[in-house]
Amino acid sequence: MERVVNMRVAAPAALSMAVIPCRASSARSSSGRVPAIRGAADQKVRVRYNCAFFQEALQNVALKVSQNPTVRKAAFLAMNTLWAIPAIAEEAEEKGKIFDFNLTLPIIVAEFLLLMLALDNLWFKPVAKVMDERDEAIRQKLMGVRDNSDEIKKLQEQAEAILKAARAETTAELNKMRRETAASLDAKLQESRQRVEKELAEALANLESQKEETLRSLDKQVQELSDQIVAKVIPF
Repeated sequence: MERVVNMRVAAPAALSMAVIPCRASSARSSSGRVPAIRGAADQKVRVRYNCAFFQEALQNVALKVSQNPTVRKAAFLAMNTLWAIPAIAEEAEEKGKIFDFNLTLPIIVAEFLLLMLALDNLWFKPVAKVMDERDEAIRQKLMGVRDNSDEIKKLQEQAEAILKAARAETTAELNKMRRETAASLDAKLQESRQRVEKELAEALANLESQKEETLRSLDKQVQELSDQIVAKVIPF
C-alpha cells in the first residue's frame, strides 16, 4: 500500500513535468508557427485526457497488484517511466507528429500488468506451492527416517537383551546338565565301585576257601605218602 501511495503522489508530479515541456514547446512553436497554436492546444487537451485516463487505469491496476512486492516494484518503475511518455509524445507530435500517443499504450501496459498478475496467481504461486509441498514431503520423509532410526535402535537393544537373556538361560541349563551329569556319573561310579568291591570280596573269599580245601587235601595226601614210605622202609 505504501508503494501505491507513492504512485499516487508521483502521478501529479509526473503530469506537471510532462505539461512543462509541452508549454515550452508551444511557446517556441507560437513564435514561428502561429497557426499551429490551436492544434497544439487540442493536442494538450487530448494528452491531458489520456493522461487522466491512463492515471486512473494504472492506479486501478496498482491496487490489484499491490499484494506482490515484485509486481509493485515493476509497476512503480513502469509508471514512473510511462508518465514521461506523454510529454515526449506531445513534443514529438508538435515538431513532426512522428509519434501519436493514444490509448493503445496504456491498454498494452495494463494488459502487461494484468498478465504479470495472472502469471503470478496462475503459475508462480501454484509452482511455489508445489515446491513447498515437495519440500515438506521430503522433510517429513527425513523425519520419518530419523524416527525409524530410533525405532531400529530400540529394536536392536531389545534383540541384544533377548540374546543376552538366551545366553544366560543356555548357560544356566548347561551348568544344570553338567551338575546332573556329574552327579549321575558319581552315583554310577560309586555303584560300580561297590559292586566291584563286593565281587572282589566274594572272589577273595572263594580263593581263601579253595586254598584251605587245597591245603587240607595236601595234608591228607602228605600223610598218606608218609605212611606208605614208612611202611616200605620199616617192614613189620
